[in-house]
Amino acid sequence: MSISKSYNKQNDTTYVYEVIENYWDKEKKQPRSKRKLIGKIDPATGEIIPTKPRAKSKRTDDIDYKKLCISLKKEIEHKDKRISELENIVKIYLSEERDFLQETEISIKNRLQKTDSILHR
Repeated sequence: MSISKSYNKQNDTTYVYEVIENYWDKEKKQPRSKRKLIGKIDPATGEIIPTKPRAKSKRTDDIDYKKLCISLKKEIEHKDKRISELENIVKIYLSEERDFLQETEISIKNRLQKTDSILHR
């Protein structure tokens, strides 16, 4: 393992890396390195200032699938219940709407009959 330095012009900082592996990139046809950030160099003292370690991403091995399954089942049950409630509300609304339309239709027919009877006198 070796150490490499990389200067960033944008923030005027030199970073220090540990080279893990060197390899040939076939696509870009040039050498590449797998490396791990160690820190950055303090411009005043020239010493390496270690960077804070990053949190590792949660691996799929660490996921408790049983808990996840139970949680998702509860969520589905809750949503199914809500869907059922909304369907009932829609049914009630449609029933009231149908009743209103039937009453309106009867009223219109009665008025038409009265109008016809007045016109035929």
